[in-house]
Parts: sequence; C-alpha cells; structure tokens
Amino acid sequence: MSESVLDMYNALMDVGFTQNEIDEMDIVHHLKSLARRKEAKQEKQQDEVVYIDQILG
Repeated sequence: MSESVLDMYNALMDVGFTQNEIDEMDIVHHLKSLARRKEAKQEKQQDEVVYIDQILG
C-alpha cells in the first residue's frame, strides 16, 4: 500500500473512524467503481455497430 493511502487511513482513524468503518467505505467505493465500469462497458457495447457477418461468424 502506498504511503499516501496509509496516511489517509491514519488521518481517518485520528478523527474517530474505526477500522471497520474505513473497511466499509473501501467496500462501498469498490462496488461503486465496479458498477461504473459495467455501465461504461454496456454503453460502449450499445454504441458499437454490429454487422450480420459478425453475428454469423
């Protein structure tokens, strides 16, 4: 883990967050990131033109 991330975690703990609360924030952030990637991928797939020879192989 990078030094800046560790500093951020330490700062959160200094202001009163527990390790469990920090872990929950990490999980929520990760899930939101995955959802954004999935949405972007679906939008990209919808924008692509599909030709009949691509479908038939």
